[in-house]
Amino acid sequence: MSVDGFNYDNILIKMLNRLGDVLILSLTFVLFSLPIVTIGASITALYYTAMKSLTLEDGYIFKFFVKSFKENLKQSTIIWLISLGVLTILGVDVWFWVNQWKRFGTEAARPMIVVSVVLLSLAVMIVLYVFPLQAKFENKIKIQFRNAFLLAIKYFPTTILMVAILAVVAWMFYYNIILAIIGFGFIGFGIMGFVFGHLMLKCFKPYLEIGKEDEEKDPDDWKLEDEEESEEDIYDEDSDADDDGDADAMVDESLEDTENIEE
Repeated sequence: MSVDGFNYDNILIKMLNRLGDVLILSLTFVLFSLPIVTIGASITALYYTAMKSLTLEDGYIFKFFVKSFKENLKQSTIIWLISLGVLTILGVDVWFWVNQWKRFGTEAARPMIVVSVVLLSLAVMIVLYVFPLQAKFENKIKIQFRNAFLLAIKYFPTTILMVAILAVVAWMFYYNIILAIIGFGFIGFGIMGFVFGHLMLKCFKPYLEIGKEDEEKDPDDWKLEDEEESEEDIYDEDSDADDDGDADAMVDESLEDTENIEE
């Protein structure tokens, strides 16, 4: 059915296809996250699949997810364990100082609460960016964290929006954990993947070299170029990095996309 050239059937089919993609992505994410230790690789694959699907508009959700999961399993797991450890330590630190202030009225606890909350917030912001970076660009772990920090600061409004979304999600789990688990298990994680993936594509755009002749190029051929190139930071010695980096680039690394580098 169409009205004045507007094809409602086509729009409906696209909506149903996207809903199916969201459902498959959510269930796949939950399935691959069940061992707990693999959550990092699952988050990376979630971002990779969402960004790939948003760019190419095809439905190979499970195929993309498994591909990214296998390729990033080792490094994403290390990043996950580091992130989990840091967030746990900082979270306990906040709890300790709040408890000291409430129970004993310790004056020294008040500035320490502020410091702990700031550090915890910064850690959360870094974690929000480190996994999509891992999904899209091959690099050393320390460089991924450094780039995540720089991106989180440069795109601060986007960072705040993502933190706000996470806060709403946390409240939903607090309000009714059973319904939240069911809802996010079936569709919620997929929605978050596509929403956050869309935001990350916007943040990555200034650092992606896509010439006019390459407009139809697979997004896995994108490059995050360096502003100040440093040989000791190059992860893959065989990668062909351009010496002239983007003027807006703030990383110290020439990064090749995951499909262009073979370990």
